[in-house]
Amino acid sequence: MSEDSFAFRLKELLEYKKLTLQAVGDGLGVSRTAVHKWTRGGEIDYDNLRKLSALLEVNWIWLRYGEQAQHDAQTATPQALPMTDVRRRHTAQIMESEARMKLAQENARIVTWEWNLLTDEVTYSSNVEQVYGWPVKRNEDFWSHIPPDEVAALQAVFNRSIDSGQPCDTDFRLLTPTGEARWISSRATPLLDDAGRALKMIGISMDTTARKVAEEAVRQSEDRLRAIFELANDAMAFVDLQGNWQMVNQAFIRLSGYDGDELASVGLHRLLEVEGRGVLDAILAAPHDVYQHTVVLRHKDATARPVLLKARLHRDLETGLPEQIVLVMVST
Repeated sequence: MSEDSFAFRLKELLEYKKLTLQAVGDGLGVSRTAVHKWTRGGEIDYDNLRKLSALLEVNWIWLRYGEQAQHDAQTATPQALPMTDVRRRHTAQIMESEARMKLAQENARIVTWEWNLLTDEVTYSSNVEQVYGWPVKRNEDFWSHIPPDEVAALQAVFNRSIDSGQPCDTDFRLLTPTGEARWISSRATPLLDDAGRALKMIGISMDTTARKVAEEAVRQSEDRLRAIFELANDAMAFVDLQGNWQMVNQAFIRLSGYDGDELASVGLHRLLEVEGRGVLDAILAAPHDVYQHTVVLRHKDATARPVLLKARLHRDLETGLPEQIVLVMVST
């Protein structure tokens, strides 16, 4: 290590002032790992350099670049750059654009973040506490609020992205101060140097708890309906608009004598014989009413069995177009 280097000067100062890596990290709000990397020649950004030099009570130019650079900076003649009208207009436009973006970001509960892979330092947008429930100033602040049994899987997602240089999408849970589990959807991409090595990872994260809760409610509702469908005493089935079976319950299998695989080759037309096509046409002709009619079902054993058929056309919620037919058959 050269004696005229940032890492050398930093190590000498830490030894002289009897400061540990952890003490410096705590003072700057960064990890001990980040400070250790600086002492080994790792890069340091401008903000942390200024904070570090203030903590060590030294000139930041000297600390980073040495005595010659400090001397050159102190003896250089300053030159003021005029603020032209064009420059003022561009500056105002940039500030206005940033203000609009920040407002939209906060209203949408979107967090932007950056992770320096060389120093382990993280930077989050100002609304992180509002979205995550916690302030995040160091990497440890993030990982400490992930459920312990989910940490390894989430770390593996980020590690694969870093190793491959490819973006990643993932959903994870954060525990808030009240113990509530908050769902976060995150998309991140690594930034690579000329040699293809990942230097940083930048990403956005969004609170998707409401969507996850709604999805879970739908799933539970579907599970309850599926249980009712399977346990019903009456024969129930879903068919498409051409009379092909989509789903049947156990009562329907008992009534028809056909199992699920066999029904795939026996459409509604064959099961109701000559009445099949007429039944479909009648159901489609009364899309908002319950169709009810006594028909003859041809059992697998070739016997004819009269049944009361009830049917209704089901429409797609978004398009309003006919989607499938719900059937109920009861022996008479």
